[in-house]
Amino acid sequence: MMKNTPIYIVSTVSDSALSKLTLILQTLDLKIVSTQIEQVNQLPDGIVLLDSRNLEIDQHGIPKQINDISRKHQLALINVTKDSVNEYICVQMGIKAAFYTDIETDQLLKGLRCLMNGEWWFSRKVLSQTLASLFENMPTSMQAPTQPSQPLAESLTKREKTIIKLVCQGAKNQEVADSLNISPHTVKTHLYSIFRKTECRNRVELLNWAKQHTLAYQLMV
Repeated sequence: MMKNTPIYIVSTVSDSALSKLTLILQTLDLKIVSTQIEQVNQLPDGIVLLDSRNLEIDQHGIPKQINDISRKHQLALINVTKDSVNEYICVQMGIKAAFYTDIETDQLLKGLRCLMNGEWWFSRKVLSQTLASLFENMPTSMQAPTQPSQPLAESLTKREKTIIKLVCQGAKNQEVADSLNISPHTVKTHLYSIFRKTECRNRVELLNWAKQHTLAYQLMV
């Protein structure tokens, strides 16, 4: 885990659940900062753990004040009641994870590692179906291929396009390797080439790149 990544806990509640979470994070020697939702965007980029309890929520169970936060920070909801939020909408709104009240400690730590690597902590099914839905709702003008105008995208190999598709569905390096019957090292080499060609720095930027390119629509539908 990247211990230099600050973790901001935003909560209007002070109870045993929050104390347990804070203790777990402190034992990992992570930089923990408790702050208010109005102040979090004034702080350096980091991971925001937003306690959705006592906050005004929309019809999808998502706090209404998250838009600005998700643009600046890696945002996750904590102490979420099971089935109270729409995970598909969470992904569309830039929320990277929803940690439920009954989550086990080891799963919480795995989720935090994903956030620190710029990844989502949602199932592959949620990520894949959300991405496919976004492309289905694209304006026709964005879906239809036009004159070649994206040499970077055109320079991608068939194998690289397949890897982009798997990554956009939430697959980790080992899962990509298993799916394509190649080594994880080979996957890393392909990803390096993909990031260079698409001018992306990580998986988050690659997914955003995919949303904006006709190529991604062709891959996903």
